[in-house]
Amino acid sequence: MKKMKKNNLAKFMIFALIVSIFSCDADDQAEVLNDRDTAGALVVVNATTNSSILGNPEPGVDLADAEVSITNAYLNMTVKLTSGSLADIANVQIVKSYNGGQESVAAESTTLPLSLVIDNIDDLLAGTGVTESDLRIGGVLALRTKITQTDGNVYYYNNSMGNYNLIVNCSSDLAGNYSNPNMPFVCGVGTDPVVVTQESPGRYLVSSMPTYSFGAGNCISWYMIDTCGTLTYDGGDLEDNNYSGAGGTGIVNADGSFTFTNFLIDAGSGLNYSIETTYTPVP
Repeated sequence: MKKMKKNNLAKFMIFALIVSIFSCDADDQAEVLNDRDTAGALVVVNATTNSSILGNPEPGVDLADAEVSITNAYLNMTVKLTSGSLADIANVQIVKSYNGGQESVAAESTTLPLSLVIDNIDDLLAGTGVTESDLRIGGVLALRTKITQTDGNVYYYNNSMGNYNLIVNCSSDLAGNYSNPNMPFVCGVGTDPVVVTQESPGRYLVSSMPTYSFGAGNCISWYMIDTCGTLTYDGGDLEDNNYSGAGGTGIVNADGSFTFTNFLIDAGSGLNYSIETTYTPVP
């Protein structure tokens, strides 16, 4: 079985800093770490875990076409300065668009932190050219941090450092402890259950893969997304340790359990890994 030493936090932070932002001029691109004056500042976006757009799709219609009756629409996000200076920045904006469409300014300031709280779907969509009837499960309301420098140049941060996405989804409640007899030792068996943690609405971190680990006690955690009862793999420790070819799909069962098939192409020694298991809630 292939083993790979897990990246430490310091390496992750270095990687997080080596990001770039894009100017409105495609030729004007700079690496922030090496040329911070181009951007002026590094930022981070935080959003509360209840920030979401949730609803019920029209019954009897394919999800891609079904109108969604919104049951929850809420956003509470903050853009904070982590490094650099605002001295050469004239304006900071949070801009929004739905599925890459029309852009609208949701909030702006000349200082940071910049907070934005919206508690209804009409205000979330205002200015995007989209109404509630246009929403579909899986649609993305993207919120991006945009800066205008004192010399007139405009930049967008291009990764999660400055962005936050609200994905239209069904309500989901899979967080909790689960039993699964196929877990590696100390990774979710007996009195040590598999822990499923909600990272954001509909996106979960599962504490261990079944039957497969990095070695004794080194469980492989992974993410999954619940889209109206259909589960999809969304990365995790394997990708963080330079593995490729991982994936999987699953379903939420009527009794509250979920069944998932994990796979990994070339799990070591030329072998492919694939297993379907069911995670049962622990009372």
